[in-house]
Amino acid sequence: MTNRRLEADDIVAGSALPCDIFDANGRLLLRSGQTIRDDAQVVRLLAHGVYGDLESNRVPEAADAAVKRVPVYARIQSVRDGLQASLAGVAQGLPVVPDEIVRHARHLVDLCALDPDAALATVLLQKGNPYGIRQMVNAAVVSELLLMQKQPDAEQRIPVLAAALTMNVSMLALQQTLYGQQEDLTAAQRYEIRRHPEDTAHILETSGVTDRTWLTVVRHHHEALDGTGYPGKLSGADLSLGAQIVGIADRYCAMVSERGYRPGASPNVALRQIFLAQGKSVDPMLAAMVVKEVGLYPPGTVVQLANGEIGIAMKRTLN
Repeated sequence: MTNRRLEADDIVAGSALPCDIFDANGRLLLRSGQTIRDDAQVVRLLAHGVYGDLESNRVPEAADAAVKRVPVYARIQSVRDGLQASLAGVAQGLPVVPDEIVRHARHLVDLCALDPDAALATVLLQKGNPYGIRQMVNAAVVSELLLMQKQPDAEQRIPVLAAALTMNVSMLALQQTLYGQQEDLTAAQRYEIRRHPEDTAHILETSGVTDRTWLTVVRHHHEALDGTGYPGKLSGADLSLGAQIVGIADRYCAMVSERGYRPGASPNVALRQIFLAQGKSVDPMLAAMVVKEVGLYPPGTVVQLANGEIGIAMKRTLN
């Protein structure tokens, strides 16, 4: 029997477990065929780290089984996998297919509407996929939660989310290198980073992207309110709301994500740094909205409870 660590789409709330479930030390936690009650239990199990042998101990589905209820948590992972497949050929010079990116963006809109807390938990709990793919989907999730408060019409949000899902297309290979790099950036790496908004926009344009919002957000997502950003050192009114939202979401997700050489920052530390930047590189109202919508202890945050036990935040509350 060969156990592997189970991922989001291996365990479905409301369906029989496909195999025996063990912890990292090989202790049996759940028997094959048992049913996980809800998405909250699935998230707790995955965060704990569980293992199983799917191939040799799979439970056959009943002929009259009801349609599976697929949790939002697992569906976000499917968006990541889909985006990775959509962008797999870019390094070889193949074009991006705009319709595929828009389809992923629409999928995220639907998932964030169904269960925004589960969607937000994936930013902290789902560690699969290459870092660059994960970062773009994470930023798109956070961007959508912020955009929902500003633009009720989902169709207006799609180009901004498409931009978040493609903003780093030109430097995906570099991002994977930097994920584990402990040395200082080389001059060539710095140049590529500074160029990537324009380089990515060029790739998208030559792939047939004509939507001005999409292209503008890609070009401007590293610009700053005070003119200290790049590549154009734009400021103030030159920056669209979409570009500012994707930029702040990108910054937050990068802070809370681990690297090969360091753990991710806790959400409250990341949000504090963003809030301290208000009025300088970040719009004060936007910084406050991020703190309110994401929360200091967003879903997926590991916390110590008052009784000393360790828990995971499951949903945002008013306080």
